Amino acid sequence: MNMDMETQLGDVIAVPYPFQGHLNPMLQFCSSLSARGVRVTLVLTHRVAKSMPQSQPVHAVELISDGTDVGDSPRNYEEITRLPAAVSEGVAAIIEKQKKAAKVLVHDAMMPWLLEVGRAGGLRVAPLFTQPASLCAIYWHMLRGDVVELQQPITAASDCRLRLPSLPEMELRDVASIFQFPDNAKQIAELIFCQASNLPKADCFLINTFYSLEEQVVKWMADIWSVKTVGPLVPILHKDRIDLFELDGESYVQWLDIREPKSVVYVSFGSVVVMSEEQMEEIAWGLAQSNKYFIWVVRESELVKLPKDFKLKTSEKGIIVKWCPQVEVLSHEAVACFMTHCGWNSILEALCLGVPMVGMPQMSDQPTNAKLIEDVWKVGVRVKVNAEGITTRQEIKGCIKQVTGVRAEEFRRNVIKWRELAKEATSEGGSSYENIKDFVAFAKSYSD
Repeated sequence: MNMDMETQLGDVIAVPYPFQGHLNPMLQFCSSLSARGVRVTLVLTHRVAKSMPQSQPVHAVELISDGTDVGDSPRNYEEITRLPAAVSEGVAAIIEKQKKAAKVLVHDAMMPWLLEVGRAGGLRVAPLFTQPASLCAIYWHMLRGDVVELQQPITAASDCRLRLPSLPEMELRDVASIFQFPDNAKQIAELIFCQASNLPKADCFLINTFYSLEEQVVKWMADIWSVKTVGPLVPILHKDRIDLFELDGESYVQWLDIREPKSVVYVSFGSVVVMSEEQMEEIAWGLAQSNKYFIWVVRESELVKLPKDFKLKTSEKGIIVKWCPQVEVLSHEAVACFMTHCGWNSILEALCLGVPMVGMPQMSDQPTNAKLIEDVWKVGVRVKVNAEGITTRQEIKGCIKQVTGVRAEEFRRNVIKWRELAKEATSEGGSSYENIKDFVAFAKSYSD
């Protein structure tokens, strides 16, 4: 960047976690701050910066190491363990460089150790939690040891029900367990659950949700801590987006354009989920047997798991793409429903665009998100698994038929209600609009 240091100084230093699902919520929040006159310095790793859009919605971008800086972002646990030292060092250096102007450090809640880095630099600190408030509350209870049932394999206590303050009653299958992560289980669980660890320490704790979507749990949290809902942070109002995966060509747009309204099933399981070959086969033939048109996002690393004759046999009904702009697809009138792994970004995008869902959760926050989709917001269904943990083609076919057929009107009516409430939250006078406005005042008011 050809800027002198003085012009790079900002009010807020923002540090996203360098993984696909965490980047865009922070980018959308930075866009909202910039639109309100806040000077934001966005801190990216060298790898992520290569995918940054040319039109930057921030005052400045600073680059730091992720501890690897070779090829892809850290993927395995060993590589992830390098993040704290590398990112802390880089962020501390940026704080020192900007100490005359910077007032607040906003960091992804997946990096709780940055709170101490910000405090050491004399800044107020605001974690951004990129999952629903319900998950944040659950993680808090887990950290406190309140959910002892999840310290044993789910099969050993499958009849238990979890009853936690302000949350719907849940089965164990609805909540993340350390046993979802057989390798390095304890360490990975700690990484995930510790996102809530700074709730009592943060100057302000930001959550990517909106008040009416999770009213009871947000009220419970806000009565105890300095919590603010600032979502939905999705690339709809702000078009800026970071994609770490190469986009396919635009042939899928033309393919959608010639389909009837509400005739296509969009299928995507995000940037991290890895399916077994058996499960991929069941999904493939379930889609084929549903007799619906479909677009299925299959990452390049997963293509080899498709049945060998699947593309040929379904060429008149569906297309496979390696990656595509999800918001563009979900906003197309041809899309009838979204078959999703229930990642939080995907759910918020579907809610904001009025698209019912078939939930197929795999890990982490996804089972809880699926519970909310089906039983709380009533905007879709969740697939069931058999004794071997596989969702069969018959189950997939049946769920698609429910969401696009016999219960289509019910789900569409409900999802449109949430779409309008999301618009209300982000419009002038709405809960998230006012919370971001308050945060702007908070960011500009602090001085040493």
